[in-house]
Amino acid sequence: MSAESLTDSHGSAWAHNYRCRLMTARRLSKIFAVAIVVLSVADFSTGVDADTANVPLPVTREWTAPMKHAISISRPGGISLAVRARIRDVATAIGAEAYPGRAAMVGLTLVRREEDVVQRVKRGMQVPMSVTVQPDEVVRNLLSAEAADALAAGGIVMGESSARYRGARVGDVVTLVGRRQRQLTFTIGFVADDEIVGGGDLLVSPQQADRLGATTITRYTVTGFRNPDTATSALAAAGFVNGMSYRVRRTWEGENPDATLGLGEAKLLVGEFAYSLSKSGAVTADPDWIRANITPRRFFDGIPVRAACHRRIWAPLQGALNEIKRAGLDDLIDVDNTNKYGGCFYPRLNRISGGLGYLSRHSWGMAFDLNTETNSQGRPPNLDCRIVRIFRAWGFAWGGNFTPADGMHFEYVGERRDNIEYPSKYCPNLVNRDR
Repeated sequence: MSAESLTDSHGSAWAHNYRCRLMTARRLSKIFAVAIVVLSVADFSTGVDADTANVPLPVTREWTAPMKHAISISRPGGISLAVRARIRDVATAIGAEAYPGRAAMVGLTLVRREEDVVQRVKRGMQVPMSVTVQPDEVVRNLLSAEAADALAAGGIVMGESSARYRGARVGDVVTLVGRRQRQLTFTIGFVADDEIVGGGDLLVSPQQADRLGATTITRYTVTGFRNPDTATSALAAAGFVNGMSYRVRRTWEGENPDATLGLGEAKLLVGEFAYSLSKSGAVTADPDWIRANITPRRFFDGIPVRAACHRRIWAPLQGALNEIKRAGLDDLIDVDNTNKYGGCFYPRLNRISGGLGYLSRHSWGMAFDLNTETNSQGRPPNLDCRIVRIFRAWGFAWGGNFTPADGMHFEYVGERRDNIEYPSKYCPNLVNRDR
């Protein structure tokens, strides 16, 4: 089966409609410049003063709508006080503002509409909900005035995909589980396009995040600069450049072939499950969901790797492995290592999650790890780029360009990614050329 027949391999018009909706959302996000871009930040001992940040630069174009362009700086485990100060110093030097934000995952147990139950989760369990936290200035000027008004009125904003998945609408009351398993209720004040909530489930205000216990500052949004090249260069002079420690993306950039789906979008593709979390952090997924969605651990054809994966990714994963074998690259797959340490389905918290914790995409069985010994997280990837591009052709984003790098990791996104031209640090696509 060819990569071009990826839609047909799913055998449903739903998959095609999903992709059309996703592409429409991306186009809208570019038109209105609403992308919230991510930069992973490590702490540096030295500060940055205005003279360092305001280095001489060549004459470049000026933007006429400065609030519609932004660079967001984030780190999942939290940004230290020293790094926050450095970010603010750089922003001040270029005449911009830097706004703190947060990201977290919380649980949902109940959705009510007056006296009716819209969704109830099994007792003792919760479904994962990704939460973006932004101040009013960022929401109102970069995202949506309607969303900002809803937050100001005390409501929360739910993404369209998440609302559709559970049948929720404006006015419904949701029960969320925050820190220390404390349950709190919130009212949906607005249902927004997915790009407004970063492709996730919820957008909340800092005050609402405080109630949930999502208090760790994980991002800064730098905006208000008139010249994007000046802003980029100032950040680079301060040490914020793409690499192993940092991820820099800007609202005016093109699509990244290794960008993963937001959780709200991913749920439309592979579903939503309930889970329980022990005091030690062990994750137990709903066994009914596992039986319905996860294949038994079995061998793939051709290359004898063995895994339990989400049923939706089995065919494209088999297709990628078939193409790898046809290309004579199968000897580059460490089968013994992959069968022992790799695979798909493993419910757990992400290794680099902080605060409330994030479920790994392996919890959905939608990610596949291979050659783990030579591609461990946090090290430069060591994988043949032809294999990477084959996986992209079959609908997988690659973790080799994540921050930190995770070269063993391939995550299903449901659309071709080998035909996107982008300056990836590792294994850039060869658009209109042989892989």
